[in-house]
Amino acid sequence: MKLETDTLRLSATDLANHLACRHLTGLDRGVAEGRWKPPDWFRPEAALLRERGLEHERAYLAHLERQGRRITPVDEEIEGRRALELTVAAMYAGAEVIAQATLAVGRWLGRADILLRVERASGLGAWSYEALDTKLARETKAGALLQLCLYSELLGEIQGVVPERMHVVPRRPDFPLDTYRVEDYLAYYRLGRRRPEGAVEAAEGDGDAT
Repeated sequence: MKLETDTLRLSATDLANHLACRHLTGLDRGVAEGRWKPPDWFRPEAALLRERGLEHERAYLAHLERQGRRITPVDEEIEGRRALELTVAAMYAGAEVIAQATLAVGRWLGRADILLRVERASGLGAWSYEALDTKLARETKAGALLQLCLYSELLGEIQGVVPERMHVVPRRPDFPLDTYRVEDYLAYYRLGRRRPEGAVEAAEGDGDAT
């Protein structure tokens, strides 16, 4: 959760956190608004898991390059509007694979591990994009699907057509794709999305009234 020009922006993590614990949304809002600091304790294994996740992502990108796919990376150090501009520019240019793509529409934002170009017409041209995330887990979890649904919806707003599919690459030999139909999960995702939106909007309304 981030506060940008008086608007609280929500991410896929905020969606998953709210569904796990509604109280956490209020805590994260307080941190975003600077009313308190987040805990300075982190699980000892968190850094190791993050590094392993990055290694898995880099290995999959190398796998795509060996297949002759050209990678267009968005610098991880760049955030916000500039990262979104670079991502959208790469999409309009028809990049084959976009790594660390920033997507944002309205209150919601996300950073997908990878966008894959598919030959399906959209507002971009004769192509469009589908979201893919690399995951350490060997089986896809519900939170990963919610995350990908958010990316897919944001992609739909940007390119003018909702992707048909979304993908997970678990840590398995030869990088097999677990592919899911976006339409199969959108109703559940949209129901879940309304809950953190409603909590944040109610809190903003309370703040305006005081």
